[in-house]
Amino acid sequence: MIKALLSIFRDSPNSFEGQKENEKVLLLLRPHFFTIAIRVGFLGLMCLVPVIVGLIFLQYFTAASWLNVFFFLSSVWYLGLWLAIFYALTIYTLNTVIITDSRIIDSDQYGLFDRKISELHSHRIQDVSIHTNGLIETFLQFGDVTVQTAASEKQFVFHQVPRPDIVKDVIMQVTAAKHTGIKATTPAGSTVNNPGI
Repeated sequence: MIKALLSIFRDSPNSFEGQKENEKVLLLLRPHFFTIAIRVGFLGLMCLVPVIVGLIFLQYFTAASWLNVFFFLSSVWYLGLWLAIFYALTIYTLNTVIITDSRIIDSDQYGLFDRKISELHSHRIQDVSIHTNGLIETFLQFGDVTVQTAASEKQFVFHQVPRPDIVKDVIMQVTAAKHTGIKATTPAGSTVNNPGI
């Protein structure tokens, strides 16, 4: 039963909702794991707040008969933290970029009930650039990928994706494939399921 519940965190390398016939998925991207690890780690540290407050003020709470109030407030605190962790993991899991051999689908989840899906066909791509900012992004190899589209359309920006250099190369292969007829492929050794590409 637990395995079935955790199956939502697995990526399907073969299909997605709205996939066209004979369309091949080249990459499925989410923000780098470091971005969610920082959020969950911070929330994990926040779990220590009631413990520290309880250790410091235990004698005062016991003398003033406020121990039950402290336990109630601690329970509310932990419930709020659990909801925050659930929310962070949900947003992380649902923010995806799918690169196929004919288009790019960007699914941005802004809240539990607020999602925006954008689609860009490869013949509209004009330029792709990457941006890594700072030591952590450089060392862990993640950054932003910006896809410039036709003049009247907006830029597509994929924030904090792993290995932006490889993502850029795959997008450029997809664009070149539309003009030359050569099929775009994922780089050797990379798979759609591997978040580190």
